[in-house]
Amino acid sequence: MTTTIKRELFPKKEEIFSWIEDLTQWGHRKTGTPEGRKSAEYIAEKMKEFGLEDVKIEEVPSMCMTVDAYKLDIEGEPIECFYANGTNRRAEEGSFEIGMDGEDSEFVYLGAGEDTDFKNINVRGKVVVCDIYFPASDMVNLRRLYQGAYLYDPEDKSSKLTGKYNIYSPGNWPYNYCRAFEGGAVGFIGILADYYDDPYWYSEDYTDMGKDFGLEYMSLPAMWISRSSGKALKAKFKEKGALRGHMKMRSTYGYKNALNISGKLKGKSPEIILMHSHHDAVFAGAVQDASGISEMLALAKYFSQVPEKEREKTMMFAATDTHYTDYMGHQAFIKKRMAEGEKMVLDIAIEHIGKETYFDENYVEHETGEVESRVVYITRESGLNDIVIDKFKEYGLDKTIFFQVGLKHNLDGEYEFSPDEVISDAYYFNEWGIPVVSMVAAEMYIYHPSDKPNRIPIDALEPFGMAFAEIAMIAARQL
Repeated sequence: MTTTIKRELFPKKEEIFSWIEDLTQWGHRKTGTPEGRKSAEYIAEKMKEFGLEDVKIEEVPSMCMTVDAYKLDIEGEPIECFYANGTNRRAEEGSFEIGMDGEDSEFVYLGAGEDTDFKNINVRGKVVVCDIYFPASDMVNLRRLYQGAYLYDPEDKSSKLTGKYNIYSPGNWPYNYCRAFEGGAVGFIGILADYYDDPYWYSEDYTDMGKDFGLEYMSLPAMWISRSSGKALKAKFKEKGALRGHMKMRSTYGYKNALNISGKLKGKSPEIILMHSHHDAVFAGAVQDASGISEMLALAKYFSQVPEKEREKTMMFAATDTHYTDYMGHQAFIKKRMAEGEKMVLDIAIEHIGKETYFDENYVEHETGEVESRVVYITRESGLNDIVIDKFKEYGLDKTIFFQVGLKHNLDGEYEFSPDEVISDAYYFNEWGIPVVSMVAAEMYIYHPSDKPNRIPIDALEPFGMAFAEIAMIAARQL
């Protein structure tokens, strides 16, 4: 296909990478924190530097979890742990605690925590300990989940790689947690049995899934411990049966201000092509999602050099917040655009440009020398499927699954799982009637403190950015 952009004007990889380094300097960018505000202000300043108009930071109340105390010791020995996101909550707002007065509890180990493990076992008033397993993941099986998806992998690299796990979809967690709740347990400990190189932290939140078990909130306090700690603990369970210990946790749920940042470049039409990613992160977040934000900034800088008469539609660039809280920031961003009469005809969402890794049989991580494979969701009604595929091929972006999704019109509706829903930061855009082209990858380290700038495949930054610049230019003419 004919190139539609001036490649010489696109920011160079060194500059894009410098923005990633800048965004990771604060250690995290959690919603409602000073670090999150520094991130927002940095992005806004870059937008102004590039000459974007109407640059703004919009505040949106978002429900946030803050944990100021947590500790675990069993049989008198302290165990390194980390609190499970979204747990120890018994109302919409408030502070909730367990074990702060030092009382002991009985701990019971129930294997993987399947129905058969709980059968005829009384867990009322006890703390349940279970192994946590994640499903294996590979591109070939992932493609089967998306009926009608197209896999671009001309060298068949996807079928040759093993040792990857899907840490983003439920395995046996949170089902075992919910069974513990049903049985009247007072707490839950998850052993991260096949996760990474022996960490004791994990950040996924499956609050919505608890509703199927009658949990309005994930009221049980829960903590993660490492594989090695779990191994030692299971040996004690085998020797003694039930154990006694102390689980302490105090968490507060309350509203803090999420920060959405946006800026515009006028085009011949007021209709908007949006390019966005999210700027919040639980750790340094180089891949998750300084990589996406920096590609958004690269696109903003590129299009700022394109004359207004050559921009068929208005270009908007945005960094959303609340990816790790409640997505209220995303929803408020869309509602505000609608309320102000702004018509977004496409959302281009970019997430996770990172190095590909796998685990060996000892859960030691290795790099493959490749960029992590990815999924691109394309709203069927946009008519952009073939264009997106062609541009990814043109720029050599292989190991990509392209999946067409149906446009929804579920504004303010109850969430219902759909087999063709967008599982990315662009979910609400497509759900609320805005077509999307949304790229997301599933690196196994993005919930890990090692997600730092050395995880970035620097040479890939320009090809990805230029591919999306071309997609945006073509979409502006056709939509």
